[in-house]
Amino acid sequence: MFRKNNNIIPFFFIFIVSVILSYSYSFYQVALDGGLVLSGIIDYPNPISPLKYYYHNSWTLLHQVSEILLRLDFSIINASRILLFFSTFSFGIAAYLILTKFTNDHFLSLFVSIIILILQKNFGDTDYPSLIISNHTYGMFGLALSSLIFSLILNSSHKLSAFFSVLLVGIHPVIGIWILSIILLSLLLQRDKKLFKVYLKGFLYGCPIIFLSFIWFIENNIGQISFNKENFKIYMDLWDGHRNQSGFIHYEYLIKTFLLFFIVNFYLFLTNKKGEFFSKFFNLSVVLSSLIYFVYKFFPNLFADFLIKAMPTRFLILHSFVGWPFIIGSAYWICLKFNLKIKFIQKLFLFLVILHSIQQYKNFIDVKQGFLKQLSIQNENNENSIFKEISKSSYEGYFITTKSTTSQIGRIALKPALVHLYSFNFIPYHPYLVDIYFEILNDVYKIDINNPPILNNTDIPDIFIKDEFENKSRTDWIALKKKYNANYVAAPTEWKIQLDLIKRNKFFSIYKIQ
Repeated sequence: MFRKNNNIIPFFFIFIVSVILSYSYSFYQVALDGGLVLSGIIDYPNPISPLKYYYHNSWTLLHQVSEILLRLDFSIINASRILLFFSTFSFGIAAYLILTKFTNDHFLSLFVSIIILILQKNFGDTDYPSLIISNHTYGMFGLALSSLIFSLILNSSHKLSAFFSVLLVGIHPVIGIWILSIILLSLLLQRDKKLFKVYLKGFLYGCPIIFLSFIWFIENNIGQISFNKENFKIYMDLWDGHRNQSGFIHYEYLIKTFLLFFIVNFYLFLTNKKGEFFSKFFNLSVVLSSLIYFVYKFFPNLFADFLIKAMPTRFLILHSFVGWPFIIGSAYWICLKFNLKIKFIQKLFLFLVILHSIQQYKNFIDVKQGFLKQLSIQNENNENSIFKEISKSSYEGYFITTKSTTSQIGRIALKPALVHLYSFNFIPYHPYLVDIYFEILNDVYKIDINNPPILNNTDIPDIFIKDEFENKSRTDWIALKKKYNANYVAAPTEWKIQLDLIKRNKFFSIYKIQ
Protein backbone atom coordinates (compact mmCIF):
# COMPACT_ATOMS: atom_id res chain seq x y z
CA MET A 1 0.00 0.00 0.00
CA PHE A 2 2.79 2.41 0.91
CA ARG A 3 5.68 2.69 -1.51
CA LYS A 4 9.09 3.96 -0.51
CA ASN A 5 8.63 7.20 -2.41
CA ASN A 6 5.32 7.75 -0.58
CA ASN A 7 6.59 7.30 2.98
CA ILE A 8 5.03 10.61 3.94
CA ILE A 9 1.59 8.95 3.84
CA PRO A 10 2.01 7.01 7.13
CA PHE A 11 3.21 10.20 8.85
CA PHE A 12 0.15 12.00 7.53
CA PHE A 13 -2.13 9.33 9.03
CA ILE A 14 -0.32 9.55 12.37
CA PHE A 15 -0.69 13.33 12.17
CA ILE A 16 -4.47 13.02 11.67
CA VAL A 17 -4.87 10.48 14.48
CA SER A 18 -2.81 12.71 16.81
CA VAL A 19 -5.06 15.67 15.97
CA ILE A 20 -8.16 13.58 16.67
CA LEU A 21 -6.79 12.30 19.99
CA SER A 22 -5.67 15.74 21.16
CA TYR A 23 -9.10 17.08 20.27
CA SER A 24 -11.00 14.15 21.81
CA TYR A 25 -9.29 14.35 25.17
CA SER A 26 -8.61 18.11 25.29
CA PHE A 27 -6.97 17.80 28.72
CA TYR A 28 -5.94 21.06 30.31
CA GLN A 29 -2.15 20.93 30.23
CA VAL A 30 -0.66 21.85 33.61
CA ALA A 31 2.30 23.51 31.86
CA LEU A 32 -0.15 26.26 30.87
CA ASP A 33 -0.26 27.31 34.53
CA GLY A 34 3.30 28.52 34.05
CA GLY A 35 2.39 30.23 30.79
CA LEU A 36 -0.50 32.08 32.45
CA VAL A 37 1.85 33.45 35.11
CA LEU A 38 4.83 34.27 32.85
CA SER A 39 2.56 36.05 30.36
CA GLY A 40 1.06 38.18 33.14
CA ILE A 41 -2.46 36.92 32.48
CA ILE A 42 -2.54 35.85 36.12
CA ASP A 43 -0.98 38.57 38.26
CA TYR A 44 0.31 37.59 41.70
CA PRO A 45 0.29 40.55 44.13
CA ASN A 46 2.39 41.01 47.26
CA PRO A 47 3.16 39.19 49.46
CA ILE A 48 4.52 36.82 46.82
CA SER A 49 2.72 33.50 46.71
CA PRO A 50 4.85 30.32 46.68
CA LEU A 51 3.19 29.58 43.34
CA LYS A 52 4.74 32.67 41.75
CA TYR A 53 8.18 31.57 42.98
CA TYR A 54 7.55 28.13 41.51
CA TYR A 55 6.52 29.27 38.05
CA HIS A 56 9.15 31.98 37.69
CA ASN A 57 11.96 29.81 39.04
CA SER A 58 11.20 26.64 37.04
CA TRP A 59 13.20 26.23 33.85
CA THR A 60 11.27 24.39 31.16
CA LEU A 61 10.52 25.16 27.53
CA LEU A 62 6.99 23.97 28.19
CA HIS A 63 6.23 27.07 30.27
CA GLN A 64 7.84 29.29 27.66
CA VAL A 65 6.01 27.71 24.73
CA SER A 66 2.79 28.02 26.73
CA GLU A 67 3.52 31.71 27.27
CA ILE A 68 4.07 32.21 23.53
CA LEU A 69 0.82 30.44 22.63
CA LEU A 70 -1.15 32.53 25.12
CA ARG A 71 0.47 35.78 23.98
CA LEU A 72 -0.50 34.83 20.42
CA ASP A 73 -4.09 34.83 21.73
CA PHE A 74 -4.69 31.09 21.55
CA SER A 75 -7.43 30.08 23.95
CA ILE A 76 -6.41 27.95 26.92
CA ILE A 77 -8.20 24.91 25.50
CA ASN A 78 -6.57 25.27 22.07
CA ALA A 79 -3.14 25.84 23.61
CA SER A 80 -3.68 22.62 25.58
CA ARG A 81 -4.63 20.78 22.41
CA ILE A 82 -1.48 21.99 20.65
CA LEU A 83 0.76 20.76 23.46
CA LEU A 84 -1.06 17.43 23.62
CA PHE A 85 -0.82 17.06 19.84
CA PHE A 86 2.98 17.43 19.77
CA SER A 87 3.39 14.88 22.53
CA THR A 88 0.97 12.40 20.94
CA PHE A 89 2.55 12.86 17.51
CA SER A 90 5.99 12.10 19.00
CA PHE A 91 4.65 8.87 20.51
CA GLY A 92 3.03 7.86 17.22
CA ILE A 93 6.15 8.55 15.15
CA ALA A 94 8.30 6.65 17.65
CA ALA A 95 6.11 3.52 17.46
CA TYR A 96 5.94 3.66 13.65
CA LEU A 97 9.71 4.12 13.17
CA ILE A 98 10.49 1.20 15.49
CA LEU A 99 8.00 -1.18 13.87
CA THR A 100 9.02 -0.22 10.33
CA LYS A 101 12.68 -0.86 11.14
CA PHE A 102 11.91 -4.42 12.24
CA THR A 103 9.12 -5.39 9.86
CA ASN A 104 9.78 -3.27 6.75
CA ASP A 105 6.00 -3.37 6.39
CA HIS A 106 4.62 0.19 6.30
CA PHE A 107 0.94 -0.75 6.46
CA LEU A 108 1.33 -3.17 9.38
CA SER A 109 3.59 -0.72 11.21
CA LEU A 110 1.14 2.14 10.73
CA PHE A 111 -1.85 0.06 11.79
CA VAL A 112 -0.16 -1.27 14.94
CA SER A 113 1.22 2.20 15.81
CA ILE A 114 -2.22 3.78 15.64
CA ILE A 115 -3.72 1.02 17.78
CA ILE A 116 -0.94 1.38 20.36
CA LEU A 117 -1.54 5.13 20.41
CA ILE A 118 -5.32 4.91 20.80
CA LEU A 119 -5.08 2.20 23.47
CA GLN A 120 -2.18 4.04 25.14
CA LYS A 121 -0.31 0.76 25.49
CA ASN A 122 2.73 0.78 27.75
CA PHE A 123 4.42 -1.37 30.36
CA GLY A 124 2.50 0.35 33.17
CA ASP A 125 3.64 2.51 36.07
CA THR A 126 6.43 2.30 38.61
CA ASP A 127 6.95 4.90 41.35
CA TYR A 128 6.22 7.40 38.60
CA PRO A 129 3.33 6.92 36.15
CA SER A 130 3.76 6.24 32.43
CA LEU A 131 1.85 9.13 30.91
CA ILE A 132 0.76 8.79 27.26
CA ILE A 133 -2.31 11.03 26.94
CA SER A 134 -2.52 13.09 30.09
CA ASN A 135 -2.84 16.59 31.52
CA HIS A 136 0.50 16.18 33.32
CA THR A 137 2.54 17.84 30.59
CA TYR A 138 6.03 17.47 32.05
CA GLY A 139 6.12 13.69 32.54
CA MET A 140 4.14 13.10 29.35
CA PHE A 141 6.55 15.13 27.21
CA GLY A 142 9.56 13.59 28.93
CA LEU A 143 8.35 10.10 28.00
CA ALA A 144 7.28 11.17 24.49
CA LEU A 145 10.64 12.66 23.52
CA SER A 146 12.56 9.80 25.17
CA SER A 147 10.51 7.37 23.07
CA LEU A 148 11.22 9.38 19.94
CA ILE A 149 14.95 9.38 20.69
CA PHE A 150 14.93 5.57 21.10
CA SER A 151 13.29 5.23 17.65
CA LEU A 152 15.65 7.69 15.97
CA ILE A 153 18.75 5.95 17.31
CA LEU A 154 17.38 2.59 16.15
CA ASN A 155 16.98 4.04 12.64
CA SER A 156 20.46 5.63 12.72
CA SER A 157 19.01 9.16 12.61
CA HIS A 158 21.79 10.23 14.92
CA LYS A 159 21.79 13.95 14.20
CA LEU A 160 18.08 14.20 14.94
CA SER A 161 18.39 12.07 18.08
CA ALA A 162 21.17 14.40 19.28
CA PHE A 163 19.03 17.47 18.56
CA PHE A 164 16.01 16.11 20.44
CA SER A 165 18.13 14.94 23.37
CA VAL A 166 19.39 18.51 23.85
CA LEU A 167 15.85 19.82 23.42
CA LEU A 168 14.71 17.36 26.09
CA VAL A 169 17.10 18.98 28.58
CA GLY A 170 15.16 22.22 28.17
CA ILE A 171 11.78 20.49 28.38
CA HIS A 172 12.45 18.14 31.29
CA PRO A 173 15.97 18.75 32.68
CA VAL A 174 16.12 15.59 34.82
CA ILE A 175 15.09 13.18 32.05
CA GLY A 176 17.03 15.19 29.46
CA ILE A 177 20.29 14.96 31.42
CA TRP A 178 19.76 11.22 31.90
CA ILE A 179 19.18 10.54 28.18
CA LEU A 180 22.07 12.81 27.23
CA SER A 181 24.34 10.97 29.69
CA ILE A 182 23.38 7.57 28.24
CA ILE A 183 24.11 8.84 24.72
CA LEU A 184 27.50 10.25 25.74
CA LEU A 185 28.43 7.04 27.57
CA SER A 186 27.39 5.02 24.52
CA LEU A 187 29.56 7.23 22.28
CA LEU A 188 32.46 6.72 24.64
CA LEU A 189 32.08 2.94 24.40
CA GLN A 190 31.51 3.04 20.63
CA ARG A 191 34.76 4.93 19.93
CA ASP A 192 33.59 6.07 16.51
CA LYS A 193 34.97 9.50 15.66
CA LYS A 194 32.67 9.98 12.65
CA LEU A 195 29.60 9.14 14.74
CA PHE A 196 30.82 11.49 17.47
CA LYS A 197 31.03 14.34 14.95
CA VAL A 198 27.49 13.60 13.75
CA TYR A 199 26.22 13.79 17.32
CA LEU A 200 28.22 16.93 17.97
CA LYS A 201 26.48 18.61 15.03
CA GLY A 202 23.08 17.56 16.34
CA PHE A 203 23.95 18.85 19.80
CA LEU A 204 25.07 22.18 18.34
CA TYR A 205 21.81 22.56 16.41
CA GLY A 206 19.87 22.24 19.65
CA CYS A 207 22.15 24.40 21.81
CA PRO A 208 20.95 27.84 20.55
CA ILE A 209 17.37 26.96 21.48
CA ILE A 210 18.43 25.82 24.94
CA PHE A 211 20.68 28.85 25.40
CA LEU A 212 17.91 31.31 24.51
CA SER A 213 15.47 29.39 26.70
CA PHE A 214 17.85 29.55 29.65
CA ILE A 215 18.46 33.28 29.17
CA TRP A 216 14.70 33.77 29.06
CA PHE A 217 14.43 31.79 32.30
CA ILE A 218 17.13 33.87 34.01
CA GLU A 219 15.33 37.06 33.02
CA ASN A 220 12.13 35.82 34.70
CA ASN A 221 13.81 34.34 37.78
CA ILE A 222 12.79 36.06 41.04
CA GLY A 223 15.32 34.48 43.40
CA GLN A 224 14.93 32.27 46.45
CA ILE A 225 14.29 32.65 50.16
CA SER A 226 15.80 30.93 53.18
CA PHE A 227 14.09 27.87 54.65
CA ASN A 228 14.12 25.47 57.56
CA LYS A 229 15.80 22.21 56.54
CA GLU A 230 13.87 20.36 59.22
CA ASN A 231 10.62 21.32 57.52
CA PHE A 232 11.96 20.04 54.23
CA LYS A 233 12.82 16.73 55.89
CA ILE A 234 9.25 16.53 57.21
CA TYR A 235 7.96 17.10 53.70
CA MET A 236 10.18 14.40 52.20
CA ASP A 237 9.33 11.85 54.93
CA LEU A 238 5.60 12.47 55.34
CA TRP A 239 4.27 14.30 52.27
CA ASP A 240 6.24 13.23 49.20
CA GLY A 241 4.74 10.25 47.39
CA HIS A 242 7.14 9.50 44.54
CA ARG A 243 10.28 9.01 46.62
CA ASN A 244 8.97 6.99 49.58
CA GLN A 245 8.38 3.60 48.01
CA SER A 246 11.62 1.83 48.88
CA GLY A 247 11.05 -1.88 49.26
CA PHE A 248 7.92 -1.93 47.07
CA ILE A 249 8.83 -3.77 43.85
CA HIS A 250 6.84 -3.45 40.61
CA TYR A 251 7.23 -7.08 39.55
CA GLU A 252 4.94 -6.96 36.52
CA TYR A 253 6.82 -4.03 35.03
CA LEU A 254 10.17 -5.71 35.68
CA ILE A 255 9.02 -8.95 34.00
CA LYS A 256 8.03 -6.97 30.91
CA THR A 257 11.40 -5.18 31.02
CA PHE A 258 13.22 -8.52 31.17
CA LEU A 259 11.19 -9.78 28.18
CA LEU A 260 12.06 -6.59 26.28
CA PHE A 261 15.74 -6.91 27.13
CA PHE A 262 15.85 -10.58 26.11
CA ILE A 263 13.98 -10.34 22.81
CA VAL A 264 15.79 -7.20 21.56
CA ASN A 265 19.18 -8.68 22.40
CA PHE A 266 18.19 -11.95 20.72
CA TYR A 267 17.38 -9.92 17.61
CA LEU A 268 20.73 -8.09 17.87
CA PHE A 269 22.52 -11.43 18.25
CA LEU A 270 20.83 -12.96 15.20
CA THR A 271 21.58 -9.89 13.07
CA ASN A 272 25.16 -9.48 14.32
CA LYS A 273 24.31 -5.91 15.41
CA LYS A 274 25.48 -6.18 19.01
CA GLY A 275 28.35 -3.87 18.20
CA GLU A 276 26.18 -1.08 16.82
CA PHE A 277 25.51 2.18 18.63
CA PHE A 278 21.83 1.37 19.21
CA SER A 279 22.77 -1.82 21.04
CA LYS A 280 24.95 0.10 23.47
CA PHE A 281 22.38 2.86 23.99
CA PHE A 282 19.48 0.43 24.49
CA ASN A 283 21.32 -1.89 26.86
CA LEU A 284 22.85 0.90 28.90
CA SER A 285 19.46 2.57 29.27
CA VAL A 286 17.63 -0.60 30.33
CA VAL A 287 20.38 -2.05 32.51
CA LEU A 288 21.41 1.16 34.31
CA SER A 289 17.83 2.29 34.96
CA SER A 290 16.99 -1.19 36.32
CA LEU A 291 20.13 -1.25 38.46
CA ILE A 292 19.36 2.18 39.91
CA TYR A 293 15.79 1.05 40.57
CA PHE A 294 16.89 -2.01 42.56
CA VAL A 295 19.62 -0.19 44.50
CA TYR A 296 17.20 2.57 45.46
CA LYS A 297 14.55 0.06 46.52
CA PHE A 298 16.87 -1.88 48.82
CA PHE A 299 19.51 0.69 49.76
CA PRO A 300 17.90 4.16 49.53
CA ASN A 301 20.37 5.60 52.05
CA LEU A 302 23.17 5.23 49.48
CA PHE A 303 21.67 8.07 47.43
CA ALA A 304 22.63 11.66 48.05
CA ASP A 305 19.82 14.16 48.66
CA PHE A 306 20.12 15.75 45.22
CA LEU A 307 19.72 12.33 43.58
CA ILE A 308 16.66 11.53 45.68
CA LYS A 309 15.12 14.85 44.60
CA ALA A 310 15.62 13.80 40.97
CA MET A 311 13.48 10.70 41.62
CA PRO A 312 16.00 8.09 40.34
CA THR A 313 13.47 5.29 39.89
CA ARG A 314 11.68 7.34 37.21
CA PHE A 315 14.32 6.39 34.61
CA LEU A 316 12.97 2.84 34.47
CA ILE A 317 9.74 4.04 32.80
CA LEU A 318 11.53 5.62 29.83
CA HIS A 319 11.13 2.43 27.79
CA SER A 320 7.53 1.95 28.94
CA PHE A 321 5.95 3.11 25.68
CA VAL A 322 8.55 1.84 23.20
CA GLY A 323 8.62 -1.55 24.93
CA TRP A 324 5.69 -3.07 23.04
CA PRO A 325 6.77 -1.78 19.58
CA PHE A 326 10.22 -3.26 20.26
CA ILE A 327 8.77 -6.61 21.37
CA ILE A 328 6.24 -6.83 18.52
CA GLY A 329 8.82 -5.76 15.91
CA SER A 330 11.50 -8.14 17.19
CA ALA A 331 9.04 -11.04 17.36
CA TYR A 332 7.92 -10.32 13.78
CA TRP A 333 11.52 -10.32 12.50
CA ILE A 334 12.41 -13.49 14.43
CA CYS A 335 9.41 -15.28 12.89
CA LEU A 336 10.73 -14.34 9.45
CA LYS A 337 14.18 -15.55 10.43
CA PHE A 338 12.78 -18.99 11.14
CA ASN A 339 11.30 -19.20 7.63
CA LEU A 340 7.65 -18.63 8.42
CA LYS A 341 5.82 -17.30 5.38
CA ILE A 342 5.58 -13.52 5.39
CA LYS A 343 1.88 -13.44 4.45
CA PHE A 344 1.09 -15.82 7.31
CA ILE A 345 3.05 -13.65 9.76
CA GLN A 346 1.33 -10.48 8.54
CA LYS A 347 -2.11 -12.03 8.93
CA LEU A 348 -1.23 -13.50 12.32
CA PHE A 349 0.01 -10.19 13.73
CA LEU A 350 -2.93 -8.28 12.26
CA PHE A 351 -5.32 -10.82 13.77
CA LEU A 352 -3.72 -10.59 17.21
CA VAL A 353 -3.74 -6.80 17.18
CA ILE A 354 -7.37 -6.66 15.99
CA LEU A 355 -8.38 -9.22 18.62
CA HIS A 356 -6.73 -7.18 21.36
CA SER A 357 -8.37 -4.01 20.01
CA ILE A 358 -11.80 -5.64 20.19
CA GLN A 359 -11.12 -6.56 23.81
CA GLN A 360 -10.27 -2.91 24.49
CA TYR A 361 -13.17 -1.49 22.47
CA LYS A 362 -14.11 0.96 25.22
CA ASN A 363 -11.03 3.04 24.38
CA PHE A 364 -12.36 3.61 20.87
CA ILE A 365 -15.75 4.57 22.27
CA ASP A 366 -14.07 7.06 24.62
CA VAL A 367 -12.25 8.68 21.69
CA LYS A 368 -15.44 8.91 19.64
CA GLN A 369 -17.51 10.32 22.49
CA GLY A 370 -14.79 12.78 23.44
CA PHE A 371 -14.51 14.02 19.87
CA LEU A 372 -18.27 14.46 19.46
CA LYS A 373 -18.48 16.20 22.83
CA GLN A 374 -15.86 18.74 21.78
CA LEU A 375 -17.72 19.37 18.52
CA SER A 376 -20.93 20.11 20.36
CA ILE A 377 -21.76 23.81 20.61
CA GLN A 378 -23.43 23.15 23.96
CA ASN A 379 -20.19 21.81 25.40
CA GLU A 380 -20.32 24.30 28.24
CA ASN A 381 -19.82 23.16 31.81
CA ASN A 382 -22.43 24.96 33.92
CA GLU A 383 -20.48 24.45 37.11
CA ASN A 384 -17.72 26.66 35.69
CA SER A 385 -20.00 29.53 34.68
CA ILE A 386 -19.30 31.40 37.91
CA PHE A 387 -15.56 31.34 37.24
CA LYS A 388 -16.02 32.58 33.69
CA GLU A 389 -17.94 35.55 35.09
CA ILE A 390 -15.08 36.32 37.48
CA SER A 391 -12.55 36.27 34.63
CA LYS A 392 -14.31 39.27 33.08
CA SER A 393 -14.18 41.36 36.27
CA SER A 394 -11.46 43.06 38.29
CA TYR A 395 -10.71 41.35 41.58
CA GLU A 396 -7.72 42.45 43.64
CA GLY A 397 -5.75 40.21 45.95
CA TYR A 398 -5.59 36.45 46.39
CA PHE A 399 -8.35 33.87 46.42
CA ILE A 400 -8.40 31.36 49.26
CA THR A 401 -9.53 28.13 47.62
CA THR A 402 -10.42 24.53 48.32
CA LYS A 403 -9.17 21.57 46.31
CA SER A 404 -12.34 21.65 44.20
CA THR A 405 -11.96 25.37 43.35
CA THR A 406 -8.19 25.89 43.04
CA SER A 407 -7.82 24.91 39.40
CA GLN A 408 -10.95 26.79 38.32
CA ILE A 409 -9.78 30.01 39.98
CA GLY A 410 -6.47 29.87 38.11
CA ARG A 411 -7.42 28.29 34.81
CA ILE A 412 -10.92 29.67 34.21
CA ALA A 413 -11.27 32.77 36.40
CA LEU A 414 -7.61 33.67 35.66
CA LYS A 415 -7.13 34.90 39.21
CA PRO A 416 -4.32 34.09 41.67
CA ALA A 417 -4.96 31.30 44.19
CA LEU A 418 -2.91 31.57 47.37
CA VAL A 419 -1.76 27.94 47.10
CA HIS A 420 -2.63 24.73 45.26
CA LEU A 421 -4.35 22.05 47.30
CA TYR A 422 -4.54 19.33 44.64
CA SER A 423 -0.77 18.96 44.42
CA PHE A 424 2.38 20.70 45.49
CA ASN A 425 4.89 17.99 44.64
CA PHE A 426 7.26 20.60 43.21
CA ILE A 427 8.72 21.18 46.69
CA PRO A 428 11.70 18.79 46.19
CA TYR A 429 12.83 20.98 43.27
CA HIS A 430 12.07 24.19 45.20
CA PRO A 431 12.80 23.34 48.86
CA TYR A 432 12.98 27.04 49.79
CA LEU A 433 9.17 27.14 49.45
CA VAL A 434 8.49 24.54 52.13
CA ASP A 435 8.28 27.02 55.05
CA ILE A 436 5.84 29.41 53.43
CA TYR A 437 3.73 26.53 52.08
CA PHE A 438 3.51 24.85 55.48
CA GLU A 439 2.74 28.19 57.12
CA ILE A 440 -0.20 28.81 54.78
CA LEU A 441 -1.48 25.25 55.25
CA ASN A 442 -1.45 25.78 59.00
CA ASP A 443 -2.83 29.35 59.08
CA VAL A 444 -5.57 28.96 56.49
CA TYR A 445 -6.47 25.27 56.57
CA LYS A 446 -5.25 24.19 60.03
CA ILE A 447 -3.34 21.28 58.48
CA ASP A 448 -0.78 19.77 60.85
CA ILE A 449 2.42 19.43 58.84
CA ASN A 450 3.42 16.44 60.98
CA ASN A 451 0.12 14.71 60.23
CA PRO A 452 -0.77 14.94 56.50
CA PRO A 453 -4.40 14.21 55.57
CA ILE A 454 -3.07 11.41 53.36
CA LEU A 455 0.37 10.02 54.17
CA ASN A 456 2.94 10.55 51.40
CA ASN A 457 0.47 12.48 49.28
CA THR A 458 0.24 16.23 48.66
CA ASP A 459 -3.45 15.99 47.84
CA ILE A 460 -5.75 17.73 50.38
CA PRO A 461 -9.38 16.77 49.66
CA ASP A 462 -12.17 19.16 50.65
CA ILE A 463 -13.44 16.83 53.36
CA PHE A 464 -10.37 17.63 55.46
CA ILE A 465 -10.93 21.39 55.45
CA LYS A 466 -14.73 21.79 55.30
CA ASP A 467 -15.21 22.05 59.08
CA GLU A 468 -12.32 24.50 59.40
CA PHE A 469 -13.79 26.82 56.77
CA GLU A 470 -17.27 26.66 58.29
CA ASN A 471 -16.01 27.28 61.83
CA LYS A 472 -13.93 30.34 60.98
CA SER A 473 -15.41 33.62 62.23
CA ARG A 474 -15.40 36.80 60.22
CA THR A 475 -12.57 37.99 62.48
CA ASP A 476 -10.50 34.91 61.54
CA TRP A 477 -11.02 35.60 57.84
CA ILE A 478 -10.08 39.27 58.21
CA ALA A 479 -6.85 38.28 59.98
CA LEU A 480 -5.95 36.07 57.01
CA LYS A 481 -6.83 38.91 54.64
CA LYS A 482 -4.40 41.25 56.41
CA LYS A 483 -1.58 38.72 56.49
CA TYR A 484 -1.88 37.29 52.98
CA ASN A 485 -3.71 39.98 50.98
CA ALA A 486 -6.45 37.41 50.43
CA ASN A 487 -9.73 39.17 49.72
CA TYR A 488 -11.91 36.31 48.46
CA VAL A 489 -12.88 32.75 49.28
CA ALA A 490 -14.06 30.19 46.69
CA ALA A 491 -15.77 27.09 48.08
CA PRO A 492 -18.51 24.56 47.32
CA THR A 493 -21.99 26.07 47.58
CA GLU A 494 -23.20 23.67 50.28
CA TRP A 495 -20.56 24.96 52.72
CA LYS A 496 -21.80 27.50 55.29
CA ILE A 497 -19.19 30.22 55.45
CA GLN A 498 -19.53 33.32 57.63
CA LEU A 499 -18.72 35.87 54.93
CA ASP A 500 -20.56 38.09 52.46
CA LEU A 501 -21.67 36.12 49.43
CA ILE A 502 -20.99 37.93 46.13
CA LYS A 503 -21.53 35.18 43.53
CA ARG A 504 -23.13 31.79 43.58
CA ASN A 505 -24.35 28.99 41.36
CA LYS A 506 -25.53 25.45 41.98
CA PHE A 507 -21.99 24.19 42.53
CA PHE A 508 -19.74 26.94 43.92
CA SER A 509 -19.86 30.20 45.86
CA ILE A 510 -17.56 33.21 45.97
CA TYR A 511 -17.30 35.26 49.18
CA LYS A 512 -15.61 38.56 49.90
CA ILE A 513 -13.63 39.04 53.09
CA GLN A 514 -14.59 42.41 54.61
